[in-house]
Amino acid sequence: MTDAAETTARSPREPFAGVPVRDLVREVVSVTAMLVGLALPWTATERGSDRLEVVLATVVAVLAVALPYARRAQLVSGGWAADEQRTRWIGVAPVAVVALIHVVLDVVPGGSLGVGAGLGLTLAGALLVAGAPWPRAVVSVAGAIGLGAVAVPLLAVTDGGLGAWTVVGLVLTALLVLGVLWLTAGRFERGDAAAGVLLVGVGIVVALGAALVGGAAGGWWVESVHGTQFGLVLLPVLAATAVPRVVGQAVAADAQPRLWAAVAVHALELGLLVGAYVALAAVVGLISSGGSVVENTLRLIFGVLAAVALFFARRALVRDLASGHTTAVGAAVVVSVLGLVLIVVRAGGSTAVHPVDLLLAFGAPAVVLSALLVPRSLRELRSHGPVPLVEGEPDDAGAYDGAAYDGGAYDDGGAAHGAQPYGAQPYGAEAYGAAAYGAAAGPQAAAAAAEVQAEVVATIAPQVSAAETTVMRPITDAPGTAEQATAEQAAQPAQPAQPAPTAQPAAPAVGPFGNVGATQVLPPVVDVPGSRWTAAHALDPGTPLADLALIVQESPHLRPLVAANPSTYPALLDWLGALGDPDVDAALRTRG
Repeated sequence: MTDAAETTARSPREPFAGVPVRDLVREVVSVTAMLVGLALPWTATERGSDRLEVVLATVVAVLAVALPYARRAQLVSGGWAADEQRTRWIGVAPVAVVALIHVVLDVVPGGSLGVGAGLGLTLAGALLVAGAPWPRAVVSVAGAIGLGAVAVPLLAVTDGGLGAWTVVGLVLTALLVLGVLWLTAGRFERGDAAAGVLLVGVGIVVALGAALVGGAAGGWWVESVHGTQFGLVLLPVLAATAVPRVVGQAVAADAQPRLWAAVAVHALELGLLVGAYVALAAVVGLISSGGSVVENTLRLIFGVLAAVALFFARRALVRDLASGHTTAVGAAVVVSVLGLVLIVVRAGGSTAVHPVDLLLAFGAPAVVLSALLVPRSLRELRSHGPVPLVEGEPDDAGAYDGAAYDGGAYDDGGAAHGAQPYGAQPYGAEAYGAAAYGAAAGPQAAAAAAEVQAEVVATIAPQVSAAETTVMRPITDAPGTAEQATAEQAAQPAQPAQPAPTAQPAAPAVGPFGNVGATQVLPPVVDVPGSRWTAAHALDPGTPLADLALIVQESPHLRPLVAANPSTYPALLDWLGALGDPDVDAALRTRG
């Protein structure tokens, strides 16, 4: 959100002026989550609305979200709320304290109050408002959930009175929670961007499930370290801590389709884990005579079928995205149907739904289908033919030259990853198509690119003012798409050498970029204090193409310089030309 004083000075009675849509959506979702959490169970016996401290803390948090907008509309005054982010942190602190006290009361001996879906949903909304500024928030919350999951079988053994197979069932449930944490938060902390997307997706699915059926009669979503499981209802809390980092990470255009493919692979692995758990838990139930024999038999059969289908779907998708896409989509649909049948069998005519069944029926399949069917870049990647996601497995046309999926890590040629969210780059499928064409130019074009680059540097160097001059890197050193763009440029027929022109007096400058055809001198640009982009970055032919796309988004005053940069790729030039900016248009005309 922009600074309060600046926005108020510009539009004193417009509370939403200058506020990014992303921030508005985030705050609407967070307030909705906190209010819905009041109607859901916080403990094994009470809903959030039944406890005075929960109601008061939630009201304070909601008011803290609304206060900055009230100041912008001049409904309230006072400098004590000028720092909007600090106001939010102070406002959501009571919710965090109350929720933490409830968790502690469940852990202490004799507590057994339970942790309900309402607590998880309200705390997730509060953390979403706060933005989780602590960089270790994800690993800290995941560690606390993991400790609670491990404590369940340990406390059961310590208290005694349970059969051996019952303890085995508790161990399986703890392993399920730990597995979910590893596939999402664990991989995300190790630098796997796809795991972060999966974590947010799982959190959304669990939050929606909690809001719709978490308070159903006879099927309250309440967990306890003194019960059968702990941690699944807190997955929305974990996802909320990861949202700022997931939304703020940028991915190069040619790596985005592989990111979505990796998200689908991770989701298949998550579904495989849940299906295996359902089958093993059914075996334990049959041996220990716990529950209905028919229900356990169906869960065993369906769990095995789901695990097998997802295993082969993952294998097919990793080997070849083009041909495995249909297999993965079909497996997700089949597993969703099987999971829905399991929900109906367990509910027995009621609206009670277990979180595990929700993950199997709607969680993993929904993420798989969303990742494989929605992104346009992924569809275009599949249209190029066989695309293996594992390095070292060539297809019929030869080894694929591109970023490789190696269990979550991406090698996209070293493209810069800044703080720009997904989809914010002004280039998309066009940039990927140009990159793929440039890659086909071969090593000979790369060698010729060095000669072209020498001419480009000799041409552009005199145009940079002394304050903006920087050491220019060769284009061949630029990562990923920069190499491919210069290779495409070098693949064009070489122009015959022209004799050196006779020196002529410099003509008077016309417009902001001087006369077209004369020596072009770009006007000095005052760099914005605190910005990571300067005029030298915008003019440097060696600046990575991904960075050029970020520059025009984050530093609009540098757009004319990017338009004059000889390394700017055609898709970005088209985007700049569509802006209607006179300075940008003048710079584009200087390109000839």
